[in-house]
Amino acid sequence: MNCALKNRLTMRHTLERLAFHFVTLLALSAGAADPQPYEPEWESLSRTPIPEWMKDAKFGLYTHWSVFSVPAHGGPDYIKNLYGGPGEDVKGTYSYHTNKYGTLDKFGYKDFVPLFTAEKFNGEEWAGVMHESGARFAGTLCVHHDGFLLWDSKVNRWNAGNMGPRRDVYGELVNALRRYDDMKVVATFHHGRTFGYAAGFMPKEGKLPVRTGENKNWDIWNPEYNDFYWNAALGAKPEEFAAQWVAKVKEVVDKYSPDCLWFDGLSTATRGGHPTEEQVRQVLAYYLNRSAERSREVVVCNKLAGGFNFPESFGLPCYENGRDMPVDVGPWFLIDRAIAYPWSYVNGKRYKDGADYHIRSLVDLVSRGGIFLLSLTPKGDGSIPPEEVAILKNMGRWLKVNGEAIYATRPWKVYAEGPTVSRSVKSRNSGKRAEQWDWRQDYTAEDIRFTASKDGKILYAIALNWPDNGRLLVRSLAAGRLQPGRVGLLGHDAPLEWRQTAEGLEVFLPKTPPCDHAYALRIEHH
Repeated sequence: MNCALKNRLTMRHTLERLAFHFVTLLALSAGAADPQPYEPEWESLSRTPIPEWMKDAKFGLYTHWSVFSVPAHGGPDYIKNLYGGPGEDVKGTYSYHTNKYGTLDKFGYKDFVPLFTAEKFNGEEWAGVMHESGARFAGTLCVHHDGFLLWDSKVNRWNAGNMGPRRDVYGELVNALRRYDDMKVVATFHHGRTFGYAAGFMPKEGKLPVRTGENKNWDIWNPEYNDFYWNAALGAKPEEFAAQWVAKVKEVVDKYSPDCLWFDGLSTATRGGHPTEEQVRQVLAYYLNRSAERSREVVVCNKLAGGFNFPESFGLPCYENGRDMPVDVGPWFLIDRAIAYPWSYVNGKRYKDGADYHIRSLVDLVSRGGIFLLSLTPKGDGSIPPEEVAILKNMGRWLKVNGEAIYATRPWKVYAEGPTVSRSVKSRNSGKRAEQWDWRQDYTAEDIRFTASKDGKILYAIALNWPDNGRLLVRSLAAGRLQPGRVGLLGHDAPLEWRQTAEGLEVFLPKTPPCDHAYALRIEHH
């Protein structure tokens, strides 16, 4: 993103917010005859501003948890990998499944649904863990690529209210989250990719999967389950699926009033008409208008804007762990990633990163005008792994000390200084090597990130390590650039001694750090 585009986006968000308030005032003055402020056209939808609550929230949580969490092997793409069969055996899923559960004519993916009882799921406990982490918006995926719905639905029988848990899982979590007045609710939808997804690795003639001697008796060929597997070779219609796609999103909007929607892979789905782009625009307009009626300021996340979901002009740009994110992306954007990979819980899951990695990522992102959305990976029984609870508790402890430098802040004129570069060259799954954001660095005390209070009177300089000599030098605050008044350290009650030279602002720290991982100076200035 070049500087001119960045400036245009900043101006667009300002104008959009003014337009939003103007439309809201018109709607309120109209009483019962409220106009529909958004039309199902990108030009109209793109007037949607990024709400202040999202800019203030900074940190959110959701989960990758559903039927695939029961076999707990490979990740949430278990269903697609499974029906690839022995010829593909992606991630060893077919071998694992047939060895443990039997052949697919006897035990298919749909047979995990009765085992997905979620007996340890407790919405109050989940909400408590999420709130204690310091997250300011949270939720769970409503439906993943496999098509199983985590809410009590009247649209499709394959839902948590009717099968498996036989509970309104998403609704219970939403109700628990709403008890915290500083929490917003997110709903994520991945079902644009559900049509034909289960057969994605099966042999094909043209675009249709074919029956072979190997797979001819698998349950994916049973018409009784075609409202789950959506096998086009059995006559599944994109139009029928698309109508359900629309109805599912609208049902969640109507029943739960989420503050934020997030979608996955809609550009691919629209090329196949499941749903069409027109239907997507209609759903977005419906969400925005229903939210305006309810006096809710909401946001739609736009993953890989321009090529994966929606045009660049619409919504909050999102990047999966920084993949394909420009260096100068600028405010406002969102990064989503799993607390540990793969995206869902698997047997013997390893946790490569601790709270320090996620905290330093959060600090770096917030300094750039970013928002951090972290996905948990609960077990099939509905319990959150203890490793993840521990990470979240550590993040919460850090935010209790340093939240003032994170929540409701805005980027400063300089977002960072220091020698460590948060980018490196990585290999993609395709084998292609590309530059990507990388927060697994050995950051030093010279690596500092800046945020500022909304009124601009307080600057926060967050050092990503503790200096061995007890002195922190902030080079961006050399004499003549800013006149400090009181300088303090969040978590430390007494003011600090400091001096400002041509080299920078030198601050003398206390002997003991007030927290772990990153340390925030609070600088009042003139």
